[in-house]
Amino acid sequence: MKPYEIGISPLGPSRMVKAAVRKAVRDINSKPRDAQERFERLLFSQFGIGRNNLLLANSLKELMYAIPHALQPRNVLIIGPAISLYRDAVRSAGARMEFLPGKEETGYLTDLSAFAAKISGFDMVCVANPNRITGKAIDDRTLSGMVARLPDENCLLVIDETLMEFTRQKSFMERLPVMGNIIVLRTTACYYGLAGLELAYAASSEAVIAALRERTYWDLNLPAVVAARTAMKDKAFSRLTDKFIDDEKHLLQRAVSKMQGIGLYGSDANVLLFKPHDCMAAVAQMAGKAGLAVERYAGPHGFDTPLLGISIMRHEHNLRLIKIMQQVCREKNSRVSG
Repeated sequence: MKPYEIGISPLGPSRMVKAAVRKAVRDINSKPRDAQERFERLLFSQFGIGRNNLLLANSLKELMYAIPHALQPRNVLIIGPAISLYRDAVRSAGARMEFLPGKEETGYLTDLSAFAAKISGFDMVCVANPNRITGKAIDDRTLSGMVARLPDENCLLVIDETLMEFTRQKSFMERLPVMGNIIVLRTTACYYGLAGLELAYAASSEAVIAALRERTYWDLNLPAVVAARTAMKDKAFSRLTDKFIDDEKHLLQRAVSKMQGIGLYGSDANVLLFKPHDCMAAVAQMAGKAGLAVERYAGPHGFDTPLLGISIMRHEHNLRLIKIMQQVCREKNSRVSG
């Protein structure tokens, strides 16, 4: 069993969050109305988004499934590489979908010209920023260009910002007051280490949020709401997380640079994708058995060749992964030279 999942910060939740959750448990016989209002005020102070533009949920998966069921798109374009969640959610609503994978030579970044040539006939687009597999963020010019090239105001762009906090870049939610056909999704699961007590939210126009509310039936979890607000206000722990992720990413990148033939694509977040190499299958097998945060991506994810993705882990686990890669590479090179 893995001690953590791909994309989840190995440090969270903080001590402040754990203390707040313990306190909230004493009030779980009541609904989280007051806690929800305080959380919504926090979002308003950070992004200028009011409650009529917000929908809270117990997970990003709930929101991702609710969107195609409530808004009923006919044709959906999924920008790749993409996790299976988008495909599964769109398929469950009976919509037709196509994929627009990035190119290997550009690190699988979104190609604006390819998007412009492809977008005609679609009424919904799903894209992760940063990408959930490569960790690479889309630059503001490209993302704004995608919005400008949507066929009309009825074509919705769904932006999954699950890993955005790791980049320290601005959320696209700040654009929502002037862009009514954008849906931004965020979650406390990854950066704040709250996968087991997740709170997610969608931000969009009042009309879109109203349509989603008509087709949603969940109740919120009081400890999750309290944990979310506490985590987002804990700036000291965020600084600690940022430094840890930066240091460990540098450790991995430096170690990989010394391994013959092994390479990484660029990443702005806490997930890293390895370039194709014939020893990656053995690395994935050994690392998986060791309980490390590794994943093999192929086929519907947007890759012709299976690729290995990893998540930044605790220091000792990152060192363990490096040792496995060094061992596999040495054995591989010995067989070739022999």
